Amino acid sequence: MKSYLQLLEEKSAEYNIPLLQAFKSAGVPTSTFYRTINGQTELRHETARKAMKALEKLHALQQAREYTERLRDAGERVDIRTLRAKFKPRSTGA
Repeated sequence: MKSYLQLLEEKSAEYNIPLLQAFKSAGVPTSTFYRTINGQTELRHETARKAMKALEKLHALQQAREYTERLRDAGERVDIRTLRAKFKPRSTGA
């Protein structure tokens, strides 16, 4: 069974987003990140959920940014409402 940290690391690598950035975006102290990475403590479920939600949000923003760049390069109109609807981060529940 994979730990919360392993799941977050895999998702972070898949999205090409630094895990530390996700922890900061989630409002989790960097000390928690470093203690977890160094094996001094286990990651709580609630903390892992916050970090995963932040990863999803950062990924959605990254996708929207890339899509907007492609539209602008092609000379097409960028509609903010359409972008928000298309790249809304998925909800993980609670």
